[in-house]
Amino acid sequence: MSALLPLTLAVLTSLPAPTPASPALVGTTWVLQTVQPAGSAPITPGARLTRPTLTLTGSGAELTVGGTTGCSPLTGAARLGTAGPLKTATLLLRGVQGGSSQNCTDAALSLREDYLNLLRATTRYDLSGDTLTLSAGKGRLTFRALKTNTPAPANTAAGLNTSLNGAWTVTRLTASGRDLPTSGLLNVTFDGPKVTLGGVVGCNALRGTGALLGSPTRVTFGSVSSTRMACPPTQAPAETALTSLLRAPLTVTQAGSTLTLSGTGGTLTLTRGPQPTATPAPTPAMPDPAATYTLTRVNGAPAPATARPVSLTFRDGRVGGVDGCNNVGAPYALRGTVSGGTVLSLTGPAFTTRIACPETGVNLIGLLDRAPTLTVQGAAGRGQTLTLTVPATADAPAERWEFQAR
Repeated sequence: MSALLPLTLAVLTSLPAPTPASPALVGTTWVLQTVQPAGSAPITPGARLTRPTLTLTGSGAELTVGGTTGCSPLTGAARLGTAGPLKTATLLLRGVQGGSSQNCTDAALSLREDYLNLLRATTRYDLSGDTLTLSAGKGRLTFRALKTNTPAPANTAAGLNTSLNGAWTVTRLTASGRDLPTSGLLNVTFDGPKVTLGGVVGCNALRGTGALLGSPTRVTFGSVSSTRMACPPTQAPAETALTSLLRAPLTVTQAGSTLTLSGTGGTLTLTRGPQPTATPAPTPAMPDPAATYTLTRVNGAPAPATARPVSLTFRDGRVGGVDGCNNVGAPYALRGTVSGGTVLSLTGPAFTTRIACPETGVNLIGLLDRAPTLTVQGAAGRGQTLTLTVPATADAPAERWEFQAR
């Protein structure tokens, strides 16, 4: 047996080292290596550019897209699957947005546009070791997994202080050296690299998304949407100052349960968790998920005659119905308290069927897209009244639509 020992050792030492496990497509931070638009050679981002990143989170086939374009936050959704006789791995990206490009240099803006265009056209992926390749027709994006023992690029969330995770409530807004009143409730929520903003600082409901970036720790918000109510003079300056503040990157400073977001336009001071207002507003009545609401009046006049009754339903986080001819629907959320009601905001793309209709329908999706104030009167069941109202703007008149539960 002793004669076999040297031979055994020689065989063992000649075996290749175990191959490290490949990073998973989902849950890994992928850092862009090359971008190759259709008809071009692969391009490596210059040393002075911050490289874009991509993260896919979730489980199953439906995923959430995160990361950055190198100079702005990246958001969207994705769907995994297979196609063809060879079971090619498919990856379809939907609703990919790159936030505001206000802080992008000309060189970064060019990279950002190529990156977003190829992401939106992606149909397939290939994962080989620590390299991910996304195919978009004849275009390509190549990424490498961010290693945990490698210093993170400035635009990734690796190593960020996860103690920021959770909801923070705005308690103070300072602009041009003076405090501004912040009636209502405005929250900023951190979830790893993702940042969301929602609530009311004056009288309008605000919502937006951003990204938490490192070295130094700062927040960059994309576009922030808002309802368009005319605020009282005492409240309007706060909304104007906040919108201006969020256009530029904000430096993050944490001291215990107090957080400050500071920028050239002022400072937001926040504290942990939702804080009740001095005089809590009554909770608005919610629509009955078992009811179908039929349009009865528009701006005080009887509802127009249509091929099918105009109707709305509110079920499982989606608002649906009929616009007089076609079926329509979209995901929605109810946010804030305004004039005894709550703001109905669409949280995703709307759909509609494509039936050829007589010109008797109504623009129901157009109304919902204006973030109307929703009020409900009466007990749940037949006869309950639901009203959607929007104020006049420079582009559209005020509207008031009344529905009755059937």
